[in-house]
Amino acid sequence: MNADPRIMLRLLEEIETEAFFTVAEQTELFLLSVVMGGCFGVLFDVFRALRVLLPPLKGSAATAVGDIVFFCICGFGIYVFSLLFAGGEVRGYYWVGAFLGGVIYLLTVGTVVMGIFHGIFDRLYRILNKILGRVGKIIGKIFHKILQKLKGKFVNNAKKIKEDEENFQKDLKKSA
Repeated sequence: MNADPRIMLRLLEEIETEAFFTVAEQTELFLLSVVMGGCFGVLFDVFRALRVLLPPLKGSAATAVGDIVFFCICGFGIYVFSLLFAGGEVRGYYWVGAFLGGVIYLLTVGTVVMGIFHGIFDRLYRILNKILGRVGKIIGKIFHKILQKLKGKFVNNAKKIKEDEENFQKDLKKSA
């Protein structure tokens, strides 16, 4: 199928030049996507910090849910980025730039931030452990006293029921 070159030229002339990004615009978009990736790195640190802060989130199911939420947020972020900065056109180099920005963040600033988070959360954990440990001991003593009283009542009731049963058996034997 041969196309007439004049028709092809006319079609190409009709395409607006604004429909394509210049090299400078693509470079700017790529660098902005790297910055966006750094923001995704910060978000990833927030999720990592939650795992450190809340030990039950270390389980594989909770981690998987967190990862899915993180990637959905990142995908939505790239979609919004393309709407705001690129006229709704999603290009592969946005993803590459975002990934690169996230990796750069995690290998540089991210290690420092996580070190700070670990230090802060370790101190908070120790303080809360001391507070809750003391409160837990007090609550434990209260529950122990309550259980001892309940146990005494249950034991007394059980003894009374056993005595009543023995008396009932004696009464049956007498009446027979």
